[in-house]
Amino acid sequence: MLRRFGIVAAVALCVGAASTVSAEDGAAAFQKRQDVMKQLGRPFYLGVGKAARGLTPLGPDTVEAAERVASLAKSLDPMLFPPGSDVSPSKVKPEIFTQKERISELSDAVRKAADNLVVAVKSGDKSAISTAYAATNDACNACHKDFRKSDD
Repeated sequence: MLRRFGIVAAVALCVGAASTVSAEDGAAAFQKRQDVMKQLGRPFYLGVGKAARGLTPLGPDTVEAAERVASLAKSLDPMLFPPGSDVSPSKVKPEIFTQKERISELSDAVRKAADNLVVAVKSGDKSAISTAYAATNDACNACHKDFRKSDD
């Protein structure tokens, strides 16, 4: 009985240690997450967003930007949010570390919306692009609403 308790305690310690990261690893995870979000945001807001709002003409650069958004959206998953990566200046809420299934759902929604955005941009239909852009933006904001601290 005592041996079994020792094994259970050792496993619990290992699992607990594996579920958090060191401060250095947390900072690195935050930096990676921030880089992914910035890389995704630039083509989304500047490449596709400006075209969707009629500020720049549609063209091959718009298609490339939409494809880049869809490609980067594939890297969105719970692994970008390891416990301990809520280091300053991260705006992540602590709830994110316990809701991997919700993160997966939200990430899937962003990927699907980004794939639809590519189709819309390739069509050249300004109305479809505007609709797909708004849907992708809404999918991104759904995660931010649930798991990102406000700027106030």
